Amino acid sequence: MPVARFIASFAWRDLRASGRHLWVFWACLMLGVTLIAASGGLFRQVSEGLLADTRALFGGDLEVEDRTPLPADVLSWMRDRGEMSLLIELRTMMLAGGRPQLVELQSVDENYPLYGEVELQPATPVAEAVVERNGTFGAAIDPVLAARLGLAVGDRVRIGSLSIEVRAMIQRQPDRGLSADWRGPPVLIAAEALEASGLVQPGSRLEYEYRIKIDGDPNEWRDAITSAFPDADFEVQTFSNRSRRMGEVLDQIGSGLLLIGFSALFVGGLGVFNSVRAYLDAKLATIAVLRSLGLREARLAAVYLWQVLLLAGSASLAGALVGGGLAFAGTAIAAERLPLAPETARLLGPLIAAWIFGILTALTFALPALGRALSVTPAALFRGIDVSMMTTPKRWWQWTAACGAMLIALVLAALPQTLFGVGFVATTLVLLALLEGV
Repeated sequence: MPVARFIASFAWRDLRASGRHLWVFWACLMLGVTLIAASGGLFRQVSEGLLADTRALFGGDLEVEDRTPLPADVLSWMRDRGEMSLLIELRTMMLAGGRPQLVELQSVDENYPLYGEVELQPATPVAEAVVERNGTFGAAIDPVLAARLGLAVGDRVRIGSLSIEVRAMIQRQPDRGLSADWRGPPVLIAAEALEASGLVQPGSRLEYEYRIKIDGDPNEWRDAITSAFPDADFEVQTFSNRSRRMGEVLDQIGSGLLLIGFSALFVGGLGVFNSVRAYLDAKLATIAVLRSLGLREARLAAVYLWQVLLLAGSASLAGALVGGGLAFAGTAIAAERLPLAPETARLLGPLIAAWIFGILTALTFALPALGRALSVTPAALFRGIDVSMMTTPKRWWQWTAACGAMLIALVLAALPQTLFGVGFVATTLVLLALLEGV
């Protein structure tokens, strides 16, 4: 115990006296860990938040979609076996003060939404916001769209041949999809208003989405309607199918985000290697003196490993905390447009993983420089220290390979899409080989 205390005390005094040259080490590692923690935390928040309530995002337990209205016998069959809501979607132009804007027009009925709640400002039920009053239909529009066009509650817009009054702003829409902003900001109107607008005519690309809420198994319901109407052209999807599809998309997005963080950490690792090597090169005479006084290589290694771990741990912790804060802030911003609720508990796993990544990266890139520095002998004090002739002993390369293998395993385990991880690891190894060759 006294030996361990001496090593820790000596390493700390030495680091305080000359460790200021390692600020590049600390900054590079912190930046890489910050990006991993931010991207991993944001991905975990968004993916788990969206997939936690897939029914609300999907709009029901099942969805029967077609380009034309369903026949009366099909509608009767569906109403007898569940609660139904019809949402008709159409991409069209909306005029506000003579300014055209592409929007996603959505006509809703009295049952919309089957899951979740649409929050409007001012607070009012959707059915009341879009109902006809004094010969004028109402609409609830996206607040970003309203700000872009300078619209306020009470203003008029034109959709097709119909003049519609803006009665509310959509604060939260449970079934707002991830592609909502690409297709156009949503505008909610009544089904009767859509009919009166003159937009429903031959050639119009309308999507009739019949959402169904049931008590039983959605897959059995889908098989039953397919058997009852084998010649029908409509498409039936369950919320579980959409969940799997959404999960695949989120995994691809998450892999891309994490690869950005891993790339930054790889670049940070090169900074770690260069800064540690420069720091230890300045310590070669000190190391040679200590070895001449009888301090063995194992204890010298413990001194400088303790310094590396202290810096790596503090930099990784700082990066994880900053990255967690960025992920939480990003989720809060996304929650304004998507059905998300930031939760601190979801950040714990990504932050711990980012901290471990930082430690392993620091060791992987610092061990070769450390082994090279410790190979200096007391005789160098008399012959002079020739840095160009020093090499890293084989056992230090073995320890470096072990840390690198653990780092690669964690990268492959952390990425949702394993193929992305294999490609990243292969590219990184090729780049390291090219750099070493140069």
